[in-house]
Amino acid sequence: MKRNFNRSVAVVAVVAALGVSIPSVAFADSLTTSSSATATPTAWTTWHATWVTYVQGLKSINVAYRSSMFSARRALWAAIAPPATKTDRQAAFATFETAVQAAINTRVAAITGAGTPPPPPAGYNGTNFVTGFQSANIAFRASVVAAQTALSLALTGATPQEARTARLTYEQSLGSAITARSTALLALGTPPTKPGQPSS
Repeated sequence: MKRNFNRSVAVVAVVAALGVSIPSVAFADSLTTSSSATATPTAWTTWHATWVTYVQGLKSINVAYRSSMFSARRALWAAIAPPATKTDRQAAFATFETAVQAAINTRVAAITGAGTPPPPPAGYNGTNFVTGFQSANIAFRASVVAAQTALSLALTGATPQEARTARLTYEQSLGSAITARSTALLALGTPPTKPGQPSS
């Protein structure tokens, strides 16, 4: 039982960190320097700042989620430590499942509320690459939200066996989502040269 919980929670934590990054291609210097040596922001730089803010918001959501899961696990292990009885352990696992549901529901609502990232401006080296990168992450996050929503619903009133089955189904769904994301990112190919510069 403990091993299953550890594995499931570890998978959730790993997946929570995926799909909230920015490729290095988006960090290229896209400033145009004027004769007075002052930097003039381009459409790419302006967009990039909005994307960084968006991604930071997603990371904050995941930090809060991981913190909730850590607190739930810590409470669980404290509650099942000797001399806990079988009844104590059953109650502790039930409380843990409720905490997991609450953490998942909060994360799902926050990720859904964040919407989609700001698309890159047209006409720059890297526009198509970043658009593909964002699309892969949007699809991935949608799959994770669907899987976590299904898990949360399945845990409601579930028996221990039903909860184990729900977590296994969830892990399988996440595996498929990770594979699909990896395939989409690989299909993007090599990042463009001079990203953030106007395309010729």
